[in-house]
Amino acid sequence: MSIVGKTSNRYDDEFKAHADSLVVDKGRPISAVAADLGVSQPALRRWVKLSTEPEDSVDKRIAELEAENKALKKDLSDAKDTVEVLKKSVAIFIKP
Repeated sequence: MSIVGKTSNRYDDEFKAHADSLVVDKGRPISAVAADLGVSQPALRRWVKLSTEPEDSVDKRIAELEAENKALKKDLSDAKDTVEVLKKSVAIFIKP
């Protein structure tokens, strides 16, 4: 009695990267690439999504943080200027 199990193909990262580049870099349709490489369309779609989504969200988050950092530096500079003006005005009012 033999047990027939479900076989699943395991693809290495290099294969996934190649398949992903065919879709993303070369602009080929997922259905065509999947058929050419013998993988399922959902699997290829998942590989493409995983390869592009994190980079986009990381780049977007970095841009947001850089903009926030720039705004905070400007606010700090303005606050320092205000403190200097107030120090000078207090010195003027203290003199008899």
